[in-house]
This record gives sequence, C-alpha cells and structure tokens, in this order.
Amino acid sequence: MRCGFAPDAKRGLRSEQGAIAVEFALLLPVFLLLVFGILDFGHAWYMKQMVSNASREGARYGTRYTTDTAGIHLIPSAFDPSIATWITSKYTSLLPANADLQVTPGGTGYTSGTAGADLSVAVTATKHWWVVGNLVPGLGASKTLSSTTWMKVE
Repeated sequence: MRCGFAPDAKRGLRSEQGAIAVEFALLLPVFLLLVFGILDFGHAWYMKQMVSNASREGARYGTRYTTDTAGIHLIPSAFDPSIATWITSKYTSLLPANADLQVTPGGTGYTSGTAGADLSVAVTATKHWWVVGNLVPGLGASKTLSSTTWMKVE
C-alpha cells in the first residue's frame, strides 16, 4: 500500500513551468513593434494634419483684404508679417524641431493682390520615423509631408 504523495516519474516531463515566460518572450517583440508602429504612424498622421492646417490658414491669411497705415490695399507679398513668417511663427512649436517646415506662397493673387485672383500656399515638413523606418523595407528614414491650398483673394 502506498501512502503519502510519491512523486510521479512522468510528471517532470509534462511540467509546464516556464512556458508562460517563453511565450511572453516570443510575443513581446511583436507587441512592441505593434505599439511603436501605431505611435509612429499616429505621429505622421498628426504632422500631416498640422501641415494641411498650416497651408489652409496661410492661404486664408493671404486672401484677406489688408491695408497699410495710409489705407492703401496691400498685396499679399507685402503683408507684415509675411505669409511664411506668420505660418512659421504659429506652427514651429506644434511640429518637431527637425521637421524643417517650409512655406512657399505663390499664384497671381500673391504678386498682384487683385480681387478674385488665385493665391496658393504650399507647406512641407519632414517626418523622421522613430522605429518603423528602420524595420519596414522601402519606407526610408524620413517622409516629406506636403499640402497646397488655393484660394481667391478677397
């Protein structure tokens, strides 16, 4: 008759001790890649929205009817501050320091200021990938984000 708890010889071979640690070690890199990918692409989407907003606000700023101190209508290229300076001052703090924000106003409305003429404002910024650029082939280390808005001068 057996008494007590005698160890089973086969129990050692079927033990699942450490299996959770091994599964965690295998899944952790995939989980981290997913999390950092979401963060990286979410930041790129945020930057694209900021570039689009900057372009739209810059075009709206340039199409407004503005006069100097003598009451003379100013053309958008003579605004103080200029369209590029105005956008840069508002959006530099909202984008990363290495985004290299560039503003290019243009169109006949920019040079003539004639009511009804077209004015364009193109804004570009560079998104430098944190993690994804090194892991996804063909994505590169950075991506240029751009937006152009056309409006009629008022």
